[in-house]
Amino acid sequence: MADFNTHFFTATAVGAVYATVVTKGLGLDTEPALLLAATTAIGGVLPDVDLKDSTPSKALFLVLGALVALFGMMHHVSRFSVMELLLIGISLFIAVRYVLWGIFHQFTVHRGSLHSIAATIMFGTLAVVLCYRVWGMSPQVSWLAGIGVSIGCITHLTLDELYSVDFTGVRIKRSFGSALKIIDTDRWLGSVAVVISTIFCLWLAPPAKPFVRTLQAVDPNWREWFLAISF
Repeated sequence: MADFNTHFFTATAVGAVYATVVTKGLGLDTEPALLLAATTAIGGVLPDVDLKDSTPSKALFLVLGALVALFGMMHHVSRFSVMELLLIGISLFIAVRYVLWGIFHQFTVHRGSLHSIAATIMFGTLAVVLCYRVWGMSPQVSWLAGIGVSIGCITHLTLDELYSVDFTGVRIKRSFGSALKIIDTDRWLGSVAVVISTIFCLWLAPPAKPFVRTLQAVDPNWREWFLAISF
């Protein structure tokens, strides 16, 4: 299995290429390009969120806990004193960062349901919803960011499979095939949860038709497109 640095830096390089191609092809500004590169890099470490002591798992629940605490305090800002708001924020942070984190890892297994093509689609659609519903980005940028996350996840799964092959000894390790799978058939409960989450995110996501029409308007001459990138 590739380590965190390998996953992160490889996904960052892939993200830079993805952002460059999309920026040139669709004529985007610099700011969305940086977002696409960042989301691809984040996607490159997301599948390891099911590894309890991994950096992605700790970072995800740390950020999630901070956001929940912030929103919780802002929601009650007119009803409670400063000390009470601080207690609410600290309680919410602990509940998410440690309690929810522990519960999450009771029901997940590394290279389980979250190490699959289905989970890759789920992570991507979740990113679309967050960009559109929470951060107020345009449908086009939101879908591109979601695609970036999915590309990063696919990069992660591919690296895990490549690291399962010992090319020096020309042998395949036992972990081969456990990362880049369509769905986890050994843990159907988790797989069903992934599919349901994906459907729910698609329901919340902005319409995809305008985004698809934007892609169809791009010059299909790939040779000229890649020559433009080089300049």
